[in-house]
Order: sequence, then C-alpha cells, then structure tokens
Amino acid sequence: MARGRYLWDDEVQTWRPAHEVLAKRRASRPDNSSPLAFPAVIGAMPETRSPIDGRIYSDKASYYRHVERNNCAIVGFEKNWEEQVKKPLYDERAHEADVVADVKKSIETLKSGTAEPINHAS
Repeated sequence: MARGRYLWDDEVQTWRPAHEVLAKRRASRPDNSSPLAFPAVIGAMPETRSPIDGRIYSDKASYYRHVERNNCAIVGFEKNWEEQVKKPLYDERAHEADVVADVKKSIETLKSGTAEPINHAS
C-alpha cells in the first residue's frame, strides 16, 4: 500500500484510498452526505472555572452550552495568537532607563546648587 489516507470499504472488504471511498459514499447516499469528511470530535478538557459564574466545568460540551446560554462567546484557539496580541507602545526597560537618567540628572543639579527653587504659592 502506498502512503496516504485509507478507509475501509465495506463493499469490497478492503482498505481503499479515502477519496475513492468518500466519493462512493456521497454518490450512494446524497441525502445523508455531509460537507465534512469525518465527524468533529471534541477532545477532553481540564477542569475550567467559568469567569461568568465561577462554577467548574469538566467537559467542553456543558461549558460551551453554559457560555452560549449566557450570551457570551469563546474566542481564540488560533495558532498564531501571539501575533494578534497588541505590542506595548513603549519598551518598559527603555522607560525605566529614562527615569533613572532623569533622577541622576536631578541629583546632580541639586548637588551643584544650580537648581531653581519651586514656588508652591501659585
């Protein structure tokens, strides 16, 4: 057998290429055919606390129903989710360096005696 996807053909009682078996199935049962080649299977999920009401859910189906029932939506699960997160407007380390430089400059100005007095009476 060559490499590829194979499905069991009940009629011939052997493994056949998936595209042939699926084409035969679609032709024989046009009313029952689905646009999906295989059923969607929702895998296991770790226990998840709902941010809506604080309850813990251990299966996806009940959690998804709960979210939908409360007019919310589950978003995400994209492969490149990190690229979609907004980058900070500034680099925090560069900002800290600016603050440190400003403090050092202020200290030097105060030590040299050239600092102007602050008028708090305004």
